[in-house]
Amino acid sequence: MADKKKIIGLSALVVGGILFMAWLAGLLHFGKIAPGLTPITGPPPQGRVLVVQESEIPRELEVLGAVISPSLAQVSAQVPGRVVKIWVEAGSRVKPGDPLVSLSAAEFKARVDQAQAQLNQAAADYKRYQFLLKEGAASPQEFGAVEARYKTAQAVVSEAATLKGYTVVKATAAGVVAERRVAVGDLAQPGQTLVSLYNPDLLQVEGEVNDSYREQVKTGEIALVSVPAVKFEASLPLTEIFPISAPGSRTFKVRTGMLKNPALMPGMFARLSLPLGHSRGILIPQTAVKTVGQLTMVQVAADQAAQLRQVKLGRQLGDKVEVLAGLKAGDRIMLPGD
Repeated sequence: MADKKKIIGLSALVVGGILFMAWLAGLLHFGKIAPGLTPITGPPPQGRVLVVQESEIPRELEVLGAVISPSLAQVSAQVPGRVVKIWVEAGSRVKPGDPLVSLSAAEFKARVDQAQAQLNQAAADYKRYQFLLKEGAASPQEFGAVEARYKTAQAVVSEAATLKGYTVVKATAAGVVAERRVAVGDLAQPGQTLVSLYNPDLLQVEGEVNDSYREQVKTGEIALVSVPAVKFEASLPLTEIFPISAPGSRTFKVRTGMLKNPALMPGMFARLSLPLGHSRGILIPQTAVKTVGQLTMVQVAADQAAQLRQVKLGRQLGDKVEVLAGLKAGDRIMLPGD
């Protein structure tokens, strides 16, 4: 009797092991949906039947880009001097002629004073020699030399005054201060950028496109532009396509037309969807797609029944979605009833 119980126990253990191995191998589904077609039991589903057809689908290429300002101006110092006052901060709006940065002017004021003193002396000599020339007490050559010195003194005063005026760096056009690059006490040199300005009404979006698409991207075509940070979207024409490519990335630049939006700032991240023509494919209503677990499926009508078929989806276009695999022209799918 004890041997018989041992045999039964061993047999049960072997059967249990076989069932466990079969479950690990996936041979026992216990209600899981197998890939492919799965019959739907019960009465036929209610709804409309749509015959799948191929249609022309617009193709787009999404590229990354940024908001740029083609009007970005670098305002530089024209004379050397120490910064004594900064009139603006980043974000300040300025008009043409508004002061931006003041440099020390003591040296240039001294030049003006010296030049003015020389001009006063030259003017007095010029007036005196005019009288002497009329009286015949001075020759025309002498008067000509005095007149030349007088005109030279005038030019020196004008030049000194101009240089002194350069100590106040002013805005040349209306705009917004993008950045100031100096602080009070800094020593500015000629050509050094002090402030950068941009016009908020003259902004563009610039993107980089792979060289393989150069023949497909054309000026004048409409691109969809989005700036996620400010939830901005617009359709803008492509106005510039750069003829040269970046050797490192093998890409070329494209730019859109001008856009105006107070929320946009140069440097913001943007996306461009560039049109690449059309190709034939399958579009079905989004409502026809069902999600079963992690699978996307549609109901395919067959006679008086329907079966679930797994499909691979592509882009969503309005209320329709592109089917990349799983359906072909002529298939009939079920749509929800109205």
